[in-house]
Amino acid sequence: MKTAKVFLTLAVLACMIFTGCRKDPYEAAGLLDNQTVEMAQKMTAHLEGTDIEVRSTHVDKITFGGSYADINAVEGWVKPYFTIIPESMFIESDNTTVEINGSILAKMKSKDKIDLDFNIVDNEPQGICVDVQEEIYAAVLDLLTVNEKEKYLATGKQLSFKKDDHPGDNPGDNPVTLGSTWLSADPATMVTNDGNQYFYEPMSLYVTIDDPIFQDGGDERYQGVRYCKFLSHQAILSWMLTKSFQNDPVLITESPFECTEPGSLITTAGSCIFNFPLAQSYYCSDYTGSGFTPVNAEEKCLSRPTIPTLSPIYSPDPCSERTAEIEASIPGYQGLTGLCVAHCQEENEFIWNIYTDDPESSCIGYDLFYPEDL
Repeated sequence: MKTAKVFLTLAVLACMIFTGCRKDPYEAAGLLDNQTVEMAQKMTAHLEGTDIEVRSTHVDKITFGGSYADINAVEGWVKPYFTIIPESMFIESDNTTVEINGSILAKMKSKDKIDLDFNIVDNEPQGICVDVQEEIYAAVLDLLTVNEKEKYLATGKQLSFKKDDHPGDNPGDNPVTLGSTWLSADPATMVTNDGNQYFYEPMSLYVTIDDPIFQDGGDERYQGVRYCKFLSHQAILSWMLTKSFQNDPVLITESPFECTEPGSLITTAGSCIFNFPLAQSYYCSDYTGSGFTPVNAEEKCLSRPTIPTLSPIYSPDPCSERTAEIEASIPGYQGLTGLCVAHCQEENEFIWNIYTDDPESSCIGYDLFYPEDL
């Protein structure tokens, strides 16, 4: 833990010395946000003191959805991916709204996978997301002036974090997820309070290297991963400086949007037939969001998991025009039984068309519609 804090403190000092960003603590916090996932990968896999290079890579939301944390022991590197979700912040002094970083979504490799590939033998446990979140919080405290820190600690509503340990045996713990449903959860919904004490549960996904899905030929890109959703340094800074002193404060804003229907049922970017091992389901996906093009839709399709009986199959045609191909590719085909909408009405919206007799189990965490309703 000490190494991680030193890592962040040096980054803050560099910002202050070379760019003068302490004049604007949000600039310093933004610098730290861009370095968070490199630090998180090192902390959770205990890479401090090793020669393993961490190639932390920032991507946009659409690219992030189809990205996989990578590893190459021959060349000596690990590559986690991350994207940052913005948050609007109102500034009373000049009655304006600016955009800051709200949450940081990270896809990293787990310690057991790194240990296996790099032949590391030690007794260190897999680090959890809350370890990193607490370091983020501590780093933001260090950005405050003495007066700001004293004011926040004395009169501000305090913020703490629930553990995402596995299996989460203690009451109040936030157990690590062993599936994929965390991806659709809004981090704002994970903020709770008990009076003036506020809590955040950093969502976490962990797939071990011996997960049963790999016994049936599951995609090895999921083998040994640790995903986390963090509150950003900037979001916590806004909490410490202003929001914690408000009545009924909102740490990050939950989307008020309710998905009553997909943004579109028509795709101009094509579709993909694939299997998703973590959900144990087959789908045909229509890429309906405005941010998709035939090029990035095909890239996303071909990045999907491959199993012995099915490689992802892209087509510029929509799923509705691929019925014979879908029926031949998907076991237990029942015709179209449900439409699972991800990122509803956003630029990265896509629809998983379901062809089994239990569409609900194939659409956990997303918005499910039935053909007759649309």
